[in-house]
Amino acid sequence: MDIQAIGSRAFTVYIAREELERRHLDPEDITVGEARDIVSSVLECDALGAVKLELYPGRHELLIFVKRSAGEPEFYSFPDLESLLLAVGACGDEIAASLFWYDGAYILAVWSGDARRACLSEFGDTLDLPAGFLLHLREHARILREGDAVEVLRRAFLPGRA
Repeated sequence: MDIQAIGSRAFTVYIAREELERRHLDPEDITVGEARDIVSSVLECDALGAVKLELYPGRHELLIFVKRSAGEPEFYSFPDLESLLLAVGACGDEIAASLFWYDGAYILAVWSGDARRACLSEFGDTLDLPAGFLLHLREHARILREGDAVEVLRRAFLPGRA
């Protein structure tokens, strides 16, 4: 396995087929979630936070491109799972987001600078909170998924849209 930095916010992980086979994975069938678990284990950290992963399988290896999200998160609150799933279903691809259960609601911390955020406020409440609230959530809320929450929800609950 080889890790190479690309600037301060991105890096690549090259994994040989033999290493993947030891983990009972095939480079052509690996999911983003499985790749995320590999990267977390290589970096020896449980939570990567908000990152975007791109997978490039080859004949003898897998290249994982990891890019950390920039900027401060915005927070959205959803009273129930149905509202959250409606928002996730309406959003476009690949929104870096972490999901928390806090004070009787689902809280989605979102890192994205484009118009895809509008779909979130359509189904939930936009919370006007400072970026430091993320630290509060990580300490006091139940962390449901770090970094790739939208993708995981789409894959688990909306397979036709994933």
